[in-house]
Amino acid sequence: MANVSIIGSGPAGCVLAYALLRDGHDVTLYSDRTPEDWLERSKPTGSAYLWACSIDIERELGMDHWSQDMMGGHGVHMDRSTHIGDPNPGVIRGLVEYGRRGCGIDQRLRVHRWLGDLESRGGKLVIESVTPERADAIAASSDLTVLAAGKAELGRIIPRDEARCEFDAPQRNVVMAVVRSKSGRHVSEWFADRWDLIPQKFNFYADAGEYFWGPYMHKTAGDTFAVLLEAKPGGPFDRFADVRSGEETIEIFRELARECAPWERHFIDDVEYVSEDPHGWLAGRVTPGVRRPFAKLPSGGLIMPIGDTAITFDPICGQGGNFANRGARFLAEQVTERGDRPFDEAWITGVFDRIWAFYGRSQCAFNNTFLKPLEPSAELVMRTALRSEEAANEFYYGLPHPESILPALRDMGAARAFAERHGVSLEMA
Repeated sequence: MANVSIIGSGPAGCVLAYALLRDGHDVTLYSDRTPEDWLERSKPTGSAYLWACSIDIERELGMDHWSQDMMGGHGVHMDRSTHIGDPNPGVIRGLVEYGRRGCGIDQRLRVHRWLGDLESRGGKLVIESVTPERADAIAASSDLTVLAAGKAELGRIIPRDEARCEFDAPQRNVVMAVVRSKSGRHVSEWFADRWDLIPQKFNFYADAGEYFWGPYMHKTAGDTFAVLLEAKPGGPFDRFADVRSGEETIEIFRELARECAPWERHFIDDVEYVSEDPHGWLAGRVTPGVRRPFAKLPSGGLIMPIGDTAITFDPICGQGGNFANRGARFLAEQVTERGDRPFDEAWITGVFDRIWAFYGRSQCAFNNTFLKPLEPSAELVMRTALRSEEAANEFYYGLPHPESILPALRDMGAARAFAERHGVSLEMA
């Protein structure tokens, strides 16, 4: 069995650790935070919305302690506007994975539990802020060293693979905050006049950006929504550069939502920030990108990326957390299959290329499609989904399974076939 060191204790690092421990490997996980630091003194780093198939991975590994109690979302309700003030936004409403529930489960809650349980599973937890020099020493004494440091500075020791990167700058300015009902209503009631199921609620504005309401399980407040806003730089949504608190973020968001979605004013005043959590919000910007399969460290050791360190996604289509779980599980399977053979450059490159081929390429292409003005083929898919709920179900199935819808989004012939399959004429679309 292999001696594997994992630097980074976010979900990708934890899923990898648990999968390797299940297979009998020796695992040391390096975390720059204690379990209590994760729970009490960390930001959630995003809405962390997981599709049902990603929660399945955690359940298979004995890591899912929350989904039985989550509110969850059954599908997506999108209001799609050509511009702010559009009097007739298109509505695309459909199920995700045909109604299987996903949810944003507070990452801090998950990691706190996973780190606390790690040693009882046979792993070793080291609390240490690993420097590049220390990473070199760790790699020299390990069979395989994996960097799962998210978007942290340490990730820069592995260079970007520019051939696989579509952008070299952030495409959105992003804010996120966790909200609940001021009046004490259950938050699922906010959208009950539009749909009898609990949705992820999407609001798209071609001239400004997007904002999303994701069903969320907060570490103390329970059933809540994570509001994520993606502002096109310099556009009408780009109002959050100077925010300094979650309360301030939501105050500005309420003003924006009243202006941009007047049909939702009936509940916007009921939205409040989860004030007992000073860390339950964030603001920033992300440059989407893909790193190379490994870096060679000064001592000659190799270090391989996984999760956000391997591929950094803009959060627009919720791909990051789901890629983390899939990629980590796949890597663990490959480590076990390798047996006693060395984890050399050729092996690491081959595994990384398979992760890219099986998951990364399609998830990046899907995500990036919606960061740019839509191609005619993607526009046809969206117009078809406006007119057919079955088409919307198929489109939203592509959120957790982008390879299923990507051909239609990128190729006009496949988009026409998609429309015809759902009985939507090109003239109607």
